[in-house]
Amino acid sequence: MTTASSPRARGPVRRVLDGLYLASGILGACFILGIAGLITAKVVGRLLGRNIPGSDDLTAWFVAASAFLALAYTFRHGSHIRVTLLVQRFTGRWRRGFELASLVVATLAVGGLAAGLVDLVLDSWRWNDIAQGLLRVPMWIPQSATALGAVILFIALVDDLVTTLRGGEASYLKGDGAADRFDGH
Repeated sequence: MTTASSPRARGPVRRVLDGLYLASGILGACFILGIAGLITAKVVGRLLGRNIPGSDDLTAWFVAASAFLALAYTFRHGSHIRVTLLVQRFTGRWRRGFELASLVVATLAVGGLAAGLVDLVLDSWRWNDIAQGLLRVPMWIPQSATALGAVILFIALVDDLVTTLRGGEASYLKGDGAADRFDGH
């Protein structure tokens, strides 16, 4: 028997989108591991009297990549910090309307951010912009991770917006909401 939560019950688009969000989250986690590896290598290098050239540049790029690539996954699981001061005061249709308005505003804002970051990457590629640090890397390479993360977050927001418009519940409301709680539980 196929239940609504089983993978077979979900359509192919839902499986692709959920796979995209998961892959993005995993990639973000890999960049966090890269940061840990770089920091460890720097500490060991100092103990041995060695310097790792360009590690500061890599760490900065990895921080940006890890943050942006994990956004969609954490959003979909209700792990972003949400200010519910206003929304908790509403019930029924008013609450749904407020959630919908919030999704529209967030989708437009993140859409603008994603478009701007994609434009930045394309400009860097067209102009052959090179990093000014020790690592002479074309800037479009590290910038691509932030642009990709923003685009995937935009897709996740559109996904939730469409779900909400069709009468469903936004994914972040289904999450455990651990990031929303500050009472220690």
